[in-house]
Amino acid sequence: MPRISRKSIETPFLHIMTQGIEKRYIFNNPKDIAIYINLMYKFKNEYDINIVSYCIMNNHSHMLLEINNLDKLSSYMHRLNGTYGEYYNKKYNRVGYVFRDRYKSEGIYGENHFYNCINYIYNNPVIAGICKKPEDYPYSNYRKIELGTNELGNFIDIGEDRDILCKKVIKDFLVNNNVELGTLKNEKESLRKIVRILKDQYNFPYKKIATELKIDKTSIYRIYNRR
Repeated sequence: MPRISRKSIETPFLHIMTQGIEKRYIFNNPKDIAIYINLMYKFKNEYDINIVSYCIMNNHSHMLLEINNLDKLSSYMHRLNGTYGEYYNKKYNRVGYVFRDRYKSEGIYGENHFYNCINYIYNNPVIAGICKKPEDYPYSNYRKIELGTNELGNFIDIGEDRDILCKKVIKDFLVNNNVELGTLKNEKESLRKIVRILKDQYNFPYKKIATELKIDKTSIYRIYNRR
């Protein structure tokens, strides 16, 4: 998946994922996980970052962060993972990289996208079969959140291509609203609704929306901006 420029992200909320080198277990026991969590909170104020939600798994971590200064994100992640890497290498008498590549990030756009991301993060250990309920997992800051009705309830992990995400959102919308892609152009209200979902909740560009809906870009622009 091509990386999205940090500078192009126009939202204070970002979903961050880090993964162990070669997908190895880098959070081997409760003490290692506690060290990482402590470092997360130790450095956050210095870099003007708010931790909304997190879940630490054996070989990767998920965080939803509120970033007040995007320029400080890279410094925060570099210090967090660098400090933990030094601790890990010293403890396990090893050298070399601890984390795989650079951390991944995705901007969160819209309220549904925000709550879907939280839901996805907290349910990681449930999906992995580690526990039955997210509140049973000890290595997250799980909080009960009323998500309400959300017809786009499946959050796509940031490792997935955004092309796949766009296609999935459209497919789910068509199924839930009993509409065919070929006739969507004539379903004015449904068309306006899906265009707004794709822009407001996922920030897809007009060109991408037009391509996937098979409608010209100018029409998509007019539909979205019509009040």
